Parts: sequence; C-alpha cells; structure tokens
Amino acid sequence: MTYLEERWMEIKRLMKSLDYEPYIDDQVEIEEIWDICEDLIKSGKIQDTSWAIRQAILQDIIEGEYFDEYGVFDPMKQLFSALCISKKERITSADMCFEFGSGYMKKDGAKVYLECGLPEKYYDYLETCLSRDGKLYEELIMYYKDRDYEKALEIAELAMKKCKENLTETVIFLLQDAESKQDSAKYTRLMKSAKLRYAINYQEVLERMEK
Repeated sequence: MTYLEERWMEIKRLMKSLDYEPYIDDQVEIEEIWDICEDLIKSGKIQDTSWAIRQAILQDIIEGEYFDEYGVFDPMKQLFSALCISKKERITSADMCFEFGSGYMKKDGAKVYLECGLPEKYYDYLETCLSRDGKLYEELIMYYKDRDYEKALEIAELAMKKCKENLTETVIFLLQDAESKQDSAKYTRLMKSAKLRYAINYQEVLERMEK
C-alpha cells in the first residue's frame, strides 16, 4: 500500500473508535486525525497514489460531508483539496460532489467549478438554490447582465417578488434599466417600492441614482 492508503486506513480506524465513545468532544482520536491529515498534506507523498485510489477516498469524504460529526471538518476539507493534483482532477471532484454529495457538498462542488474556470456550471447551480436572500439573485444579475441582459432582468424581477432581504443592488439595476428606457411609470413604481421596503437601503438608492 502507498503511504496515503496506510494513513487513510488509520484515519478510518480512528473514526471507528470514536463511534464507540459516548461523547466526541476532546477525544484523543480527533487530534490524531488532525495530525495525520496535516502530515499527509505536507509529506508530498499523495501524488504517489493512483488517481483511482485518491478518487475513492474523495468519495468517502464527500459522502461523509468532511466527517464533521467527528470534529475533523477543517483537516478533511484541506485533505479533500490536496487529493486533487491537476485541474482536471479538481473538476472531477466537483462532478463527484454533485453525484454523491448532499446539498452542502454540491455547494462546495459549485465553487470548485467557478475556481476552475467553469462559471456556467456554478451559476447553473446557483439558479437551483435561490431563496429569499437577494444576495444570490444579485450575484446572478451581475453575471448575466453582460451575457444575457433579458435573463438578468427576469432574475431581478423575480428577486423583487420573492426576496425579503438584500434588495438594494437589484432595485438599482432595475431603476437604471427603467431610466435608460425612459420608462417613467416603472421608475416611479420602483422608487416607491424602494422607499417602503425594509430589504432596500433607500438612502443608498437615492445617492446612487443621483450620480
């Protein structure tokens, strides 16, 4: 077995030991797992293991959600990144997050897509998890406004209907659009909405639109 395989077997053994403990906090096995992960990352020996084996370990980590239940979230997340040596492997790890992971792991996988130069996959994912927070909509609007302006407008209008917080940037985008189209009725309606809604910083809207 390679050094990585041996160390991973030891990590799994330590986790198995923790399963028998009534309380996870402050168990010595947790510190040992942290130390093993740190040693693996610093050793430079991860690349001696084939991608197939590293992939299998990645799948374990994805399905275990960084094994947060054992108190080793941070070292496992660092090891997750270290297991991927090339950009292609990082993209495959993101694919695996979507194939085997929970919603949380999909979110991390989407971030990997963005970091690896695949923004379309990141923003496709973002569209599937829109909530009542305008920040996600705002991010999509900024992405699409120079690529697909009509889609950016649709997302902005949807945000105005759905969101209960963080709508300042969205309403400014819509006001600028109404102004450029000389749509005074829409501009007036949006200004009234901006003044009345807690999700919008009305003073900031006034200052930005005066410039």
